[in-house]
Amino acid sequence: GAMAHLYQELSPNTQYYDKKSGLSKAKWAEALKVSRTLYIGNLSFYTSEEQIYELFSKCGEVKRVIMGLNRYKKSPCGFCFVEYYTHEQAAQAVNLLNKTTFDDRLIRVDWDAGVSEGRQFGRGESGDQWRDDFRGDFDEARGGQGRNLLRKIEDQPNRQVYVGKLRNDHGRFGGKGADGEEPPAKRQRQDVPPSGFWGGPGFPPTGMEGFGPGLPMAFGPAAPYGYGFGPDKGKAKGKGKGKGGKGKGGRDNKDRSRGAGGNNDGEKR
Repeated sequence: GAMAHLYQELSPNTQYYDKKSGLSKAKWAEALKVSRTLYIGNLSFYTSEEQIYELFSKCGEVKRVIMGLNRYKKSPCGFCFVEYYTHEQAAQAVNLLNKTTFDDRLIRVDWDAGVSEGRQFGRGESGDQWRDDFRGDFDEARGGQGRNLLRKIEDQPNRQVYVGKLRNDHGRFGGKGADGEEPPAKRQRQDVPPSGFWGGPGFPPTGMEGFGPGLPMAFGPAAPYGYGFGPDKGKAKGKGKGKGGKGKGGRDNKDRSRGAGGNNDGEKR
């Protein structure tokens, strides 16, 4: 009957891929087909491991719950992984619990390829998830005031600029926007800054070719500048060299615009 249909959706339907998992995109997709592990997002920082265990046990026998922790403080930071004994039990949880309200929050229950050491820690600058470093609102259940490290640019509502200190690969920024739109994918390193942007004829002043600390990076469909300018006056090398930059030149933005949120940095929102 109609109810039986709920339990038959065993093919993982997720666009998310963790670039830092050590798996290729194809291997990740293969792992999902037999996975017994789920990613749970948008949890309250106050939700306990016991509460999670109790809820997810309604769908099958839970083998373990791995709490997402702040990288520095080791305190819960609003996500976790739940591992079942079978793929079918995990599928029931995805079907029944994704987008349901848990501890007063709408949670995300998504397939995951399996937890490797390190993935239980937030990847944001603060040690929490990037989504809480990027957001600017106050959310009592997620650490209070957001750190607002991803700002809108005045007069350019579709563009955002990162004003934090880290220069690594941030993945995607949070989940869908208020209007339901996917957030912009990262800009490839090919832009030349507009004339006058640096106070000069369209290239960084001497000594600033690599963007010194404190200088922002821009993201969005038409960011005013990239963030990998070499000394050839504004022309980005675009070869994807450097940490976390594998395949940046070759893989187009279409790949990067799939999935939800966060993670980026491969982190889920």
